[in-house]
Amino acid sequence: MVARFNSFLARLTQAPPQALPGAIARNLENLLNTRKGCGSVVAEFGLGDYEAAVTTHEAVLLLQGELERSVGRYEPRITAPRVKLLGGLGSTTVRFELRGQAREQELVMWVDIDTRTRKVDVTVEGAER
Repeated sequence: MVARFNSFLARLTQAPPQALPGAIARNLENLLNTRKGCGSVVAEFGLGDYEAAVTTHEAVLLLQGELERSVGRYEPRITAPRVKLLGGLGSTTVRFELRGQAREQELVMWVDIDTRTRKVDVTVEGAER
């Protein structure tokens, strides 16, 4: 049986429940598309530390750590999150792999970041976008 969850807004509008991996992906997109210091009353919520890096290599390493810490802190449904750089997609997108446990089930997601706009898309591995 697949666990299904509704957000408060979905319950309010009586939308059908969403499977756990999809609900987590949507929450992570909200989290990772928020910029530290300006997107929330919680100053540490979101991404942004990597932008202070001097080199691209430093920025990628900082971003990888920042992704892992953000998921660990603000998405409690994922335990033991691990983030790994997979590489570039085309000329403007960087893909990371996020692995962790969600309700005793291995969860694998792709975190795609557009380097021009900083927009983050999170996809459950194998799911259609």
